Amino acid sequence: MAQLDNGWMNLSLPISQAEMALRDYHYSPQSGLESLRFALLSLQKITHTYTLHDNYSQRLTSFLFALDGLLASGSPYSERYHTAFLSASDALFQVAVGGQFGIDRRQQLDLLLSSERPCWAYIASFSNEKARLPTYVNYEALFVSSPPSPHRITVDAYLEVLSSSGRVSFQVDAKKDGFLEGRFLLESVQSLSWFKARFPQLQWRTLAKNKNTALEALCQQSFLPLFQNTSIEKSSRYRLLERYEECFKSSFYQSFSTLFPATLSGIYEPERLVPLSKNAALFECDDGSVAFPVRHGGDMYVGTKPAPEKALNLSYLGCLGQDSLSYFLYEVNTGFGRFAFDQAEVLGAYTITDESLFELDGDLWFSAGESINAKVMLSMPLFSLSDSVYCVLPDFITQVLVIKQAGVCVALPYSSLREVEGVCSHMQAPRSWVKNIWLNQQNEPLLEPWLLAVSELPLPFQRAGRNKPTHPVRNGYYFGKVCGRMIWVQAELVLAILPYRSPYSFTGINGDELSFESFIIYDGRCFDKVVAAVSDEEVGVSHNKNVYSVILDVMGESTVLPFASFEWCDSFPGEESEEVVSWLPNTKESDDKPHYASLQNNVVVDQKNYLSFVAGFWPSSSLA
Repeated sequence: MAQLDNGWMNLSLPISQAEMALRDYHYSPQSGLESLRFALLSLQKITHTYTLHDNYSQRLTSFLFALDGLLASGSPYSERYHTAFLSASDALFQVAVGGQFGIDRRQQLDLLLSSERPCWAYIASFSNEKARLPTYVNYEALFVSSPPSPHRITVDAYLEVLSSSGRVSFQVDAKKDGFLEGRFLLESVQSLSWFKARFPQLQWRTLAKNKNTALEALCQQSFLPLFQNTSIEKSSRYRLLERYEECFKSSFYQSFSTLFPATLSGIYEPERLVPLSKNAALFECDDGSVAFPVRHGGDMYVGTKPAPEKALNLSYLGCLGQDSLSYFLYEVNTGFGRFAFDQAEVLGAYTITDESLFELDGDLWFSAGESINAKVMLSMPLFSLSDSVYCVLPDFITQVLVIKQAGVCVALPYSSLREVEGVCSHMQAPRSWVKNIWLNQQNEPLLEPWLLAVSELPLPFQRAGRNKPTHPVRNGYYFGKVCGRMIWVQAELVLAILPYRSPYSFTGINGDELSFESFIIYDGRCFDKVVAAVSDEEVGVSHNKNVYSVILDVMGESTVLPFASFEWCDSFPGEESEEVVSWLPNTKESDDKPHYASLQNNVVVDQKNYLSFVAGFWPSSSLA
């Protein structure tokens, strides 16, 4: 194709880009498809002012739709796709070049764009199909390290290249005499034959599909990486998200009103889409109560309360599951910090007038016509550490955002407002100090606080397999220094090992007491049981040593530990070292402070004492 550019249009660059993209598609399908799409968009931009073949624009548009569909379905590689794309790209560039030399030459090229050609028939059939969700397959690849040599491929190199094809992890099986044996566990849309051809040094096989890994869970895991993909241009990203959401909603969402008998009238937001209920029975409300959807900690719940608008006696009828779609939010700056609210729960932004504020029973209220009467927030139960604790004075309120939470309207004074898009992170269990934590495209957290005094928290959603690890099973033990003590952790408990992360911190007010809340975000999840380092020096930050944040996650409980040093061993050294002792914390203490003092010099954390270990740091936790 590169020799085609002999006309008036400069097609050298898109031709070269298309050739490289079609070559890359075989080795890295997603980046190859993205590059091919970019090359075709360049071709479309260059040729849109020229009169070419009658079917040229239609074929090019159909080609772009087909690429969009493949990208939305996870970018699977297929020889059939590859052959069709080669023929179709060559035809488009030949027509673009030859069509510049008059009508006779354009007529000679009619056959290249004929719908009878297999490449166009195949592309047309694919582009006309509805958006398809990715079809993931679980693979295992056995690895045995070779003797040191300049051409040896390391585990890290494999992890880097395999990560572009799906979700990958490595499990160590044995380490003897300098040789490492283990296996890569991979979840991908690519075929077994593609992996065998691409990585022949590994021994590949397909694993039986995990019955607990439903298509819905796979879609949930895929949405955030697509939402936060900064390598795709903005227009393409929105188009892919739109097609993905359309299929996601049609398969796993329903209108809120369908959860109740048709005779029930007290339903707020009846048309709002919520995750599909797993319960066959409809929800029932008491007489005089109203029902409404509540998003709390990333899960959607069915909430209910007495009918009077001002009353707040919130109860939870059930959990519908995780809400993983993206939503437009209002990010507002207030005197208490920066917060975000779902636009679907915002009734409007209003400028204060002399007539809009009034006092009732000692509280300040805002009124905007007959339909909106909202209590003004003069204090906040949640604020940033950098902000002072103070009350907003009524004389300084110039504008308010009216938000409806749990069927109750609240007016929040603010100084500035902007529109952002976010995906709600998922918390292990709902908390009273925050309603939700949203993630923007840059993976920055945005807090959505409770504006109401919520006295009841829902029980954590009982998911299938809750007491099983949420990650591939690992062998051996990790050990290192935590809070000045040596800790051995059974590898099965470890979800992730990350470079040390300073947690995000906010302050909450619980009654008359201040509580300092910390959390980190990883893989779309919020982990709020974070053990803080005793000092920067203790975790080695001041000395630029290797420092890690290690996430433990099993049996429905998660915690994050700061490791100042980190090693792995394939067996527990307890039989050889009498200094290693099991540790069970004193959970009878009345305070909620971490019990560093009760840690022994050497600690072993395993499946048997893990819940007790977590309770030692958070005695008031409700452990599963």
